[in-house]
Amino acid sequence: MTGSTTSKHRYRLFLARNSYAMIVHALLEEIGANYELNWVEIFTDTPDPQFKAASPMARVPALIGPDGPLFESSAIALYLAERHPDAGLTIPSGDPRHGRFLQWLSYLASTLQPEVLIQFHPETYFDDIGSQQRLKKASLKRLVKILDVIEVGLNPGPFFFEKKRSICDYCLALQAIWPEIFPGTISDYPNIERLTQAITARPAVRHILSMH
Repeated sequence: MTGSTTSKHRYRLFLARNSYAMIVHALLEEIGANYELNWVEIFTDTPDPQFKAASPMARVPALIGPDGPLFESSAIALYLAERHPDAGLTIPSGDPRHGRFLQWLSYLASTLQPEVLIQFHPETYFDDIGSQQRLKKASLKRLVKILDVIEVGLNPGPFFFEKKRSICDYCLALQAIWPEIFPGTISDYPNIERLTQAITARPAVRHILSMH
């Protein structure tokens, strides 16, 4: 599968279905990049050797491009946005909004994402079910506060930077599609819901979601 009709691949994406790799997959589609997909198994003791070489923790996504391998979804997203400025998915240095752009990108990766992962994989912290359930419950309380901050930050919206789309919007929307991360439902956060609907309605995103 490629994001272009040309036979020359510029990027190679290691990914697993319904994972954080959706963010990078969607961005590759949005920028119209030439790429190939390498579907891999995660949470295994015997990961694909080429995948492991690109991502030492054997976590997706991992991307091999003209500058070598990269891992971590937010880092890859920023790399692609800066390497393909015509896509208009970054807030460049020198723009007075640049600091807030970096703030939200970091917040989504370092504050939201770890708590989201706990909801799906508490076994990475504890072996026994009781401890896993207690961890998930405590994490969900943190998610309430984290999501509240995002909800306020999305005023006036619909995106983090009003009508200007950026990689921050994809990094949020492709986590917010998972109902497990909400203490109630996404509808309790109308600004987050509006952003998520706007991003997932885009043809590039609909295309990749059909594959995940």
